[in-house]
Amino acid sequence: MLFALLATGAILSLAVIWSIVQKNRFAQNVPTIEPWYPVVGNGLLFFGKNDIKKFHKLRKAFDRKDALFRLYLGPRMLLCTSDPTVAQAIMTDANCMEKPYVYKFFNLNEGVFAAKTHIWKGQRKALNPAFNSKILESFVSIFCEVSKTMIQRLDTVGKGDTINIMEHASRCTLEMVCSTTLGFNVDIFDQIDEMGHKIEQFFYIAARRILKFYLHVDSIYRWTKDYKDEQTLRENLDVYGMQIYDDANNRFSKGSMNDETDDDKTEGFRKPQIFVNQIFTNTIRKFERQEIIDNIITIVGAGTDTSATAIAFTFLQLAMYQEHQQKVYEEIVKVFPESEPHITTEALKKLQYTKMVLNECLRLYPVAPILLRENTADITLCGGVRVPKGNILTIDVYNIHRRKDVWGPDADEFIPERFSPERSAGRHPFAFLTFSGGSRNCIGSRYAMISMKIMMVYLLKNFRFKTKIREEDIRYKFDALLRIEGGHLVQIEKRA
Repeated sequence: MLFALLATGAILSLAVIWSIVQKNRFAQNVPTIEPWYPVVGNGLLFFGKNDIKKFHKLRKAFDRKDALFRLYLGPRMLLCTSDPTVAQAIMTDANCMEKPYVYKFFNLNEGVFAAKTHIWKGQRKALNPAFNSKILESFVSIFCEVSKTMIQRLDTVGKGDTINIMEHASRCTLEMVCSTTLGFNVDIFDQIDEMGHKIEQFFYIAARRILKFYLHVDSIYRWTKDYKDEQTLRENLDVYGMQIYDDANNRFSKGSMNDETDDDKTEGFRKPQIFVNQIFTNTIRKFERQEIIDNIITIVGAGTDTSATAIAFTFLQLAMYQEHQQKVYEEIVKVFPESEPHITTEALKKLQYTKMVLNECLRLYPVAPILLRENTADITLCGGVRVPKGNILTIDVYNIHRRKDVWGPDADEFIPERFSPERSAGRHPFAFLTFSGGSRNCIGSRYAMISMKIMMVYLLKNFRFKTKIREEDIRYKFDALLRIEGGHLVQIEKRA
């Protein structure tokens, strides 16, 4: 009996291996990351490793010159690239707009972040007007007020005291998102900090599941502590989402979403609609309740963590490199000399060096270091590799941003001037993928840049930043977004 069971198990295992080999035969000439083993694939690279070692292993495995290479999460193959030309071919192909099955781990299947393409297209078309120029201009005063509130909190910090700038940036960006795109009064919401922390934990659990290939099987995952924690967090986030939903729904029911002032009622003018208003009043498509809640959580999570992470890395770099901090400060004071700056989107365009600094930090520290797509039809990639539909295509943004053949031999160094018009001329259009690329790029990229510039104006007009951290001290952690061990620790000093 025992022999029969063992024999059956061996036969089934061989059948699975044979099936995998046949399915992936098209990629037999594509290099594979080593070490690779049957069934577990490259899983042992990450098994038993902490988040710091996972990131290091992944970064090292992806840092290669091959235009295409294979990574196996268990039996599932991922076709990977760190080449901007291949990335462009994938991200501009209409057959590669789908998000693969691992995005369902984020449990936001009805939102623009993880929705299937047919859902995403309708949502994106309906929501694009919520991020137009008039809307963004109307947000500037709110960005300024929220930034001033952040400055007031930082004023309580003692001279030379160490803070984690990420914590302050996260609170600021969360208040910005709630007050602008969601039209939600954060003053009546006493759980705003808790909401931010729970979103971060929720995304971390989903990211951790991706590398544990055996947890891709739902029937196994449901027995884990992570599953129970994820369900609890999702219930909490749904409660927060419902509060914002109810607030917006009440305004919609009372007809206040379309209120216009006398100044708005000019001939041929239609008051632009913010994100949450577009969801409730849209005539292109009707959003169901779960779609609305998923999009609220998506916008809060994406709009908060991404911008906060970018600002945290930016100020860590400026604290390391005092000469660049001084140049940004001098530019800001030149454009906004008054103690209470009058900020407009046009005035922000004059902050050219500030923009270079932001872009350089986003290059060195891309908020989303890896992007995933799935092809819904057969495609042909570099070298004539014919990829059957249903494969996962992995774009390594982190290493694309540090390629020496694209960015020069100093690609690992912080040099904002590399984004000057002269040095940017002729650069590959997909060498810089901070806001993704192609049709399914980030809907809030302009929103993010405007809000981050305004935060920089207020922070640098009020404080000097220093740090004891050096570049070689930074230890990255594997997560949904780029994280570091120990936090973005800086010392602040009030300017006279």
